[in-house]
Amino acid sequence: MENKRTHPLIITAAVAIILASAIAIASMTGMLPSSEANMSDQEIAQMEEEARIADEAKAKEEAAEKRAATKAAAKPAPVQTAATCSTCGRVVEVRQTTIQGEGSGIGAVAGGVVGGLLGNQIGGGSGNKVATAAGVVGGAVLGNKIEKDRKSSTQYDVVVQYDNGGSDVFSFSNAPSWQSGDRVKVVNGQITSSL
Repeated sequence: MENKRTHPLIITAAVAIILASAIAIASMTGMLPSSEANMSDQEIAQMEEEARIADEAKAKEEAAEKRAATKAAAKPAPVQTAATCSTCGRVVEVRQTTIQGEGSGIGAVAGGVVGGLLGNQIGGGSGNKVATAAGVVGGAVLGNKIEKDRKSSTQYDVVVQYDNGGSDVFSFSNAPSWQSGDRVKVVNGQITSSL
């Protein structure tokens, strides 16, 4: 009896498809470093630490507001004094965030075409069809992710704590000149210097 063995090219094609799929999944989940990355791991860790510190500061601020509200409720109404500036305050935080871009479909289509062409180069017969289909799907997913990464932008948020206890966040597309601790005044929805 004749032993039927799988042709070595079919085995090679199967291994290539598995590797390509694993690479695509690793890229999509962020496990694979990308040459398109705009931030290093250290910058990301620093941003996460800054976000944690900001969350802690916000929690402390909310607790202080609750204590102040409790004390204010216990005290009699204050005597009217000179008017204070209700739009004056201090910059308490300047944070940088990355806004993920939107995919238009062009990246997915281009990635699918390239992936299909590359997949079509593998094997023959039904193995070739499987490789082509896997190349189209993997290329489309990867192309869409690359397009979104290229269209991402940076936003800068400046948090102003008013002297009267309220706060606002002002967003800028370019790095603002304000730093934490700066005295400011808000005029017509814009931050200005407060002297």
